[in-house]
Parts: sequence; C-alpha cells; structure tokens
Amino acid sequence: MFSFFSPFPFLRLCLWWVLGIIIVPNQTWSKDVLAMYGLFLCILMCLVLWTKNKDIFYSILISFVCLIAAFLRTQEVKNRFQKPPSDVWAIRFQITSTPQIKPKTYAFEGEISAFMDAKGRWKRIRTKSIFYLEKTGAIPQIGDFYLAKTKLQFIRPAAFPYGQDWPKYYAKKGIFSTAYLAASWTKLEKRPELFSFKHYFDRWQHRFLQHLHQVVRGERNKSVAGAMLLGSHEKIDFETKKSYAALGAIHILSVSGMHVGILFLCIQFILKFIPKRKLIAKIGLFILPLILIWFYAGVTGFSAPVLRASWMFSVVLFAQTFRYPMNSINMLSFTAFVILVWDPMQLYDAGFQLSFLAVLGILVYQPILSSIGMPSIKNPMINYILKQVVSLTMVAISAQLLTFPCILYYFHQFPHVGIMLLANPILVLLSSISLVLGMIFLLTASVFSAISLSKWYYFIGTVFDDSLTLLHEIMFWIDTVFQPTIPFLHWDIWMFFPYFLLLMVGKYWWETRNTFLLWGLCVLVIGSVFYFQLEKWKTVHDQKIAYLGQYRGEPVWLEVEGINAKIVGSNSMSHDPAWIQSNISPLLAHNYIQDTVQLNWEDGKNVSWYWKRKSFYLAHQFHVFFPTEIDVLIIDSKSKKQGLDWLRTTRQVDWLWTQSLSAYYLKKVAEMSPLSKQQVALDTISAQVY
Repeated sequence: MFSFFSPFPFLRLCLWWVLGIIIVPNQTWSKDVLAMYGLFLCILMCLVLWTKNKDIFYSILISFVCLIAAFLRTQEVKNRFQKPPSDVWAIRFQITSTPQIKPKTYAFEGEISAFMDAKGRWKRIRTKSIFYLEKTGAIPQIGDFYLAKTKLQFIRPAAFPYGQDWPKYYAKKGIFSTAYLAASWTKLEKRPELFSFKHYFDRWQHRFLQHLHQVVRGERNKSVAGAMLLGSHEKIDFETKKSYAALGAIHILSVSGMHVGILFLCIQFILKFIPKRKLIAKIGLFILPLILIWFYAGVTGFSAPVLRASWMFSVVLFAQTFRYPMNSINMLSFTAFVILVWDPMQLYDAGFQLSFLAVLGILVYQPILSSIGMPSIKNPMINYILKQVVSLTMVAISAQLLTFPCILYYFHQFPHVGIMLLANPILVLLSSISLVLGMIFLLTASVFSAISLSKWYYFIGTVFDDSLTLLHEIMFWIDTVFQPTIPFLHWDIWMFFPYFLLLMVGKYWWETRNTFLLWGLCVLVIGSVFYFQLEKWKTVHDQKIAYLGQYRGEPVWLEVEGINAKIVGSNSMSHDPAWIQSNISPLLAHNYIQDTVQLNWEDGKNVSWYWKRKSFYLAHQFHVFFPTEIDVLIIDSKSKKQGLDWLRTTRQVDWLWTQSLSAYYLKKVAEMSPLSKQQVALDTISAQVY
C-alpha cells in the first residue's frame, strides 16, 4: 500500500481529506454514533502509537491528522451560514454574485447580515438567499448593500420523488431561501467602499461581454459565446443545451480546463522566444503566465474546472521553471486537495466530480487504450488525420470511463456511444477553432478598439461568429437526424462500487495478464448484471403506482404500470421540456420506464377519474355538479377568487391545493378545516403517492 502511494503523496492526503469530509453528519449525531466513531479513532491512535516502523508510523499519523483537520474544516464551513427563521419582515443584504438579467427581474445571490422580525426587532444573522429584484432601474452591482421589505420563502423540494433534493443542494452552498424584491420596497443602502476582487473581475467580464455582443449576431451565438469564453450566466435555450448534451459536448458550454490549456499553450509559445539564462528572467517568465492564468480564472468566475486547470498549470509552470520532477496524478491530487481545503462542500458539486474524474480517466486509461494500436496508412496526410481522430476518440473514451456512472446518476441519460464517438472529434475540432478565435478576439478587442482599428476588430469577431454558426449547424443536423440521446437510464448508488472495482481490476489485469484476475472480472461482471436484472424485475413486476404533483399551479398526474408511464399535465408543461427532464425523468429512470404517453388537461374544465378504488376530482370551477363520492379533491388555487363556500357542500375528503394560499385565505379555510381529512399545498411538498 505504502509503496503504491509513495509517488503520489497528495493522493493519500486527498483521500483522507475526502473521508474526513464525508463523515461529517448532515444532522446532529446521536450518542451511539459518537461513541462508535470515538472507538474507531482510539483504535487508529493505538495503531499509530504501537507501530515500530517509523515510515508507517509517520504515514498513519499524517493521515490521521488530515482526517481530523478535514472533519473540523468541514464543520466550520457547514456551520458558517444559518437557516433563517420564518418571521422575517425586512432584511439587510449584500449582493455576492453577478446579477442575471431575466425578462422581468434581476436574479442574484445575496448574503443577509440582519433581519427584522414580526415584533420590529433587528437581529444579526449570516445566511444566503436567491433574490429576484423587480426590473425598473439600473442593473445592481456585485458588492452593493440593500435594505428590503420582503418575506423569505424556503427552498422548495423537487416536484417528484428521486429528483434533485434542492433544499439539501442549496444548503451546502449556504442558501436556504428565495425572495422577490419589489422595487418600491427595496433601497440601495451603499456601494462597497473597499477594493473587491469579485467586483474587479465582474467589471472585466462585463467589458469583454460588451465586445462580444458588438460582433456576434443572434441570441444563440451571443449566449454560447459568453458561456464558452467567459463563463457568463446568460440564458442558453433548452434546445441548444439538449443538442450539446446529446452529443457528449456539454462541457463546451462552460469554461473548462480546455480553455485554460489553450491559453497556457499560447503563453508557452510566446515565451519560447524569450531567453531564460538569468534567474530573474526565469522568475519573471514564471510570474507573468501565472498572473494571466489566474486573471482569466477570476474573469470566468473561478468555476471548479477552471480552478482545477489553473492550479495544475501553475504547478506545471513552477516545475518547468525551476526544473522539478512532475507526476500528473500527484498534480491532480494536489489540485483537488487545495480546492477541498478552501471549500470542502465542493466535493458534493457535480461539476467538481465530473471535472476531476474526466482528467483522472484520461491520465489512467488513455495510455492503455492507445497501446492497443494505431491505424497505419501509406498516404502521410490521411494517416496523420486518422491518427489524430483516433487519438481524440481514445481521449473521449478514457474520460467517459470514469464520468459515465456520474452522468447517469445525475442526469439519467447518456449519448449513444457510436454516434458520440463519431461526432466527438468533429465537434472538438470545430469548438477548438471557435475557442482559439474567441480568445484571439478577447485579447485584441480592447487594443483594436482603443487605437480605432475597427476593420480588424470586426473581421476577427465576424470569423468567430461564423465559426459558432457552423458548429451549431453541424451539431443540430446530427442531433435531428440521429437523435443520439438514450433517456431514462437507471443508476443506483450501489452500482458505483462494482463499476469502479471492475475498472481497477481490469487495469491491473492489463498490466499483469493474471488469469485468476480475468476469471474474477468475469464473475464480477456476471454477478453485477444478474443483480441489476433481479432488482429491475422486482421493481417492474406488478408495478402500479401513481404520483400527484404540480407545475406552476397546475396539477400533474403520473401513472406508472410496468415499464409504461402516462403523464397528464397542463399545455404549458408539455412545452417546457427542461422542467420535465429535471423533475419527471429521474422518477421514470428509477422505475425502469421504457415508454411514455403525455396528455393535457382540458383548460378550465373539471375532471374526475379513478385509481386503485379511489375517486379523484380536479376542480377548476365550483358551479359544476360534483360527484357524490370523492376521496381526493384537487382544488385549483386560482378558483379561490370565486369564493370558498362551495367547499361546504363536499364530504370529509382530502383537500389538495395546487398552490400555497395567502394568510387571508388560510384563515378562511381554517374555519372549514373539519370538512377535510387533510389539507396540503402541492407546491410545498414532493408529489403525493397513490
């Protein structure tokens, strides 16, 4: 074990740090759990003290210290922000993210430092919220302090089971609520007085975006250019995102390590022409690229892939300048270790996981795939092109080997492997050309604009815009003709263990060609497939279940029978594939659904149906005849304006409101509460199960 970790010291530290993060509980531990962990730590400490070998002693001691430090650091970061109380009437907050321009509001994150309760008392607090400020005046700036009268709404759960646990997801970021800010009740208190790196980088990003918007035509190209080059939060339409994801190229839409890599190669190419004989020249040639790399990381928002690439290239620069030996896995581990020390909650971020797993897959499995053999053709030009295509394909496969289970677990779909492998080299080539052209434009735009070289300014910008158009034309054609996405793919947490074990044993077998390991691989594959099929059969066999949720104040009824599903919702829901994919697809994947039928409610009409001997009634209007037997009454919350007296005519049944009611209507409904078994607003809970 220790001989394996000796070339990778940061890999050992990183693994222990990750373990220290994972063991931090989501809630307060019970005494039994605390006693169990205390016993484990005591045994580990005894092993440290009783070990005679000094190397093993120090190794265990450092690992133990790393585990404890990670635990304490995670606890500190996790407890930094508190969940606000429910009786908030006014708040004081500071904007902490770049405002996004929505159709009617500005959306941004803010840190609340104080709030006023129902009794008019101001109290200090530290919590974060997502705000939607009414769009009336100038765009708010990052760092601004505001006073506002508003009610905080806690983050609501997913509309259907097995979807993203939004309260838990945002809680790890310190965000517990959302709020709408009316312009008339929101006042700018002051601008930040001290220098802020966030504000500084935000201004630079805004300048670069203005240059892009001057030369790039079309909303799609503008939003893709901003996201691709600067990591801006401009809204990209769902169809574009779907096409990128379907072809396994969604990483192009965000600033990633590839961007930093291209910037690093450009810097390295320029620095080749500068002599490095003196030490001061070496230090200068080390600091200059370092500043440029981290400046770009700041402008693009310090996302997980950019941080990973920036740290790795910083280490490469240091090693090249001062002639230190390099190990790629150790560098990757060092980068992960530094990021997790700064923010342990990054471990639970899907972008962080996919970024590091993709690079690790390339480092570990790309050499194995390349050693299988490269094609050889007599024509040198064709041979070169073919080798490059195969090389890119091998890189794509090796990256997908480790990210594949995470993609299924988080997104429940995957590109068709054959189409992805054929299309990926083309998309990588076209996106790389667009990326290089875009970076050249950003580097020269300010200079050309300052010295009035508008001809070159618009020429480079137009070529960049045309490259994006060509990329999108080819991408949409492939997506339309081949429809490469495989939906509703099921992946449970237990599957990670046999899958990664299979990859590890497979790699070890490739290096040793041990027959025993080969048989072990076969048993592992057959056993995993058998267990998966057994679980699938147990789930699908006689499966009959229904869910009642809501979409923007309209009920959504979902029936599951065997491998088939029927979805009934509003007409507006059927035109919102992004919502269906994020809320309903996880449920369909979990239940192994293979075929779906989607229907729409008749607008404004009352509907009744039966399910498992229960009578359901959806009431949009109160002046229509009601059946005598109703078990579940679903009430359109908008019908409250017609009055509530008609509810007195119903028997004692479950009342399900499609949306939460205001305090005024809650008081009126409370007077009739004996008439209902239970009352629930569908937008405050996950879907009801029948």
